[in-house]
Amino acid sequence: MITVYLNRRIDDDARRESLFRGDFHLYSGIGGANALADHAKDLIGQAFEGLDPERAQYEMDVDEFVRRVEPLKREFTNGDRTKALCQQFAVDFGVDPERTYFDIPRLRVIPADQFLTAGVSYNYKAHRDMWYGHPQQLVNYWTPVFDVVGDNVMSMYTDYFDRPVKNGSNQYDYDEWVAKHRTAAAGEKTTDTRPHPLPLEDFESRGEIRIAGQSGDVFMFSSNHLHASAPNTSDVTRFSYDLRTINLDDVRAGRGPRNVDSGATGTTLGDFLRVSDLAPLKAEEFEDALTHA
Repeated sequence: MITVYLNRRIDDDARRESLFRGDFHLYSGIGGANALADHAKDLIGQAFEGLDPERAQYEMDVDEFVRRVEPLKREFTNGDRTKALCQQFAVDFGVDPERTYFDIPRLRVIPADQFLTAGVSYNYKAHRDMWYGHPQQLVNYWTPVFDVVGDNVMSMYTDYFDRPVKNGSNQYDYDEWVAKHRTAAAGEKTTDTRPHPLPLEDFESRGEIRIAGQSGDVFMFSSNHLHASAPNTSDVTRFSYDLRTINLDDVRAGRGPRNVDSGATGTTLGDFLRVSDLAPLKAEEFEDALTHA
């Protein structure tokens, strides 16, 4: 049974154990999460120069939209201010800053009405983050920058948390993705031709749920959950950010949900930064602990 917990104040070790069982944790009023959302709003406002960013797609063509969004996303992900706010975000959730590392966050910009579904606004098909080379011990934090509704969030397929789906992850190598495909998003405007690991079979979920919160609310889940970008039929562009963390002790001990179907090679661990001082994680030290079996 999967449980949804609202503003449950428990220590991080107990919360991770709950997440690894498939539970969801929802939080509101977390200072670091709100600060990161406000930072995103500032950057979004600069990118769209006084336009209403949620409706700016109706004021420009796709090329102009991409021209504004690509540097916006790059600055949010790589900026020093973002990294400092990620440290605050993690500490506010009570993680051990010496044992916890975070992957720099991504700003998601998903327009309505199929205006743009590829490249910088790629609508993720059903997937587990492990299909993209993430470790099984990953914790995902998803936060709307502006208030969202059920018509523009994510679909979570809860009944597939521990059920396999035939997929193309055994053809995915993270190092190859970084070298050849990650920076090519701006050139994908109609169909995304990059080799995303996709389901290779139709599946029917009776456990789909969508979590819609307000700006700065945090939806926390194990990245072993099968999930996808829901088609945006809300008439406004959805802006959200996602952040991921791992605890070193979990990786070394092999804790986490069972790998049911990922065959990806390579690892994202080399992208992670320590919460305490932003020191990069040395992924090669974990080669023996990492497994996709």
